Amino acid sequence: MVDVAKHYLSANEFLRDSWRLAAAVKQSGWKPDLLIALWRGGAAVGVSIHEYFRAVGWNVQHIPLKCASYTGIGENKGEVVFTLGEEIFAMMRKGDRVLVVDDVFDTGKTALAVKNRIAETGADMRMACVYWKPRKNVTNITPDYFVKDVGNDWIVFPHEIEGLTTEEIQAKDPFLASLINA
Repeated sequence: MVDVAKHYLSANEFLRDSWRLAAAVKQSGWKPDLLIALWRGGAAVGVSIHEYFRAVGWNVQHIPLKCASYTGIGENKGEVVFTLGEEIFAMMRKGDRVLVVDDVFDTGKTALAVKNRIAETGADMRMACVYWKPRKNVTNITPDYFVKDVGNDWIVFPHEIEGLTTEEIQAKDPFLASLINA
C-alpha cells in the first residue's frame, strides 16, 4: 500500500455531490438515452443520478459496467479490464447518447478505455465524475461534467474500508471499528 494523504467523505456529502453532478448534466441540456455506472466506484453515483433523472421526468436506461485499474490505495495496475462489458457495448447504436459516470476521474485511463470502446459503436458518450484530479490525468481527455477538483488526495468514500489501518477505521467511524473488532 502506498502512503498518501486521504480525504474522508461523509455519506451525505457524497450523495449531495452526486446530485449536483446530475443537475449539471440536466442544466447542460444534453439528455442521455443510457446511463452506465462504472462498477464499483460509480455504482452509488449512478443510483443517485438515476434517481435524480427520474425525479425530473427523464426516463433513462441504466446499467453497471465492471472495469478496474486500481489494485489498492494509490496502486494502479496500468491497464483497464472490462468484465461482462461486451453485452453492454453490443446494445449501443450510432447516435445513442451514453452518459458514463464514475466517482473519481484520476489518471483518466479508465475513462479513455471506456470512451474508445464506446466510440467503436458510434454512440455519443459523455463522461461525468463527481471528483476530478486534473494534475493526475495522463490522457488527453477530461470529464464533460464534474463537481469538484480534489487535488491529489486519495478520496475515502463512506463505504470504503479496505486498505485503511485500524487507526484510520477508528477515526473514520468508531461504530464501524467496534463491529470489526467484535
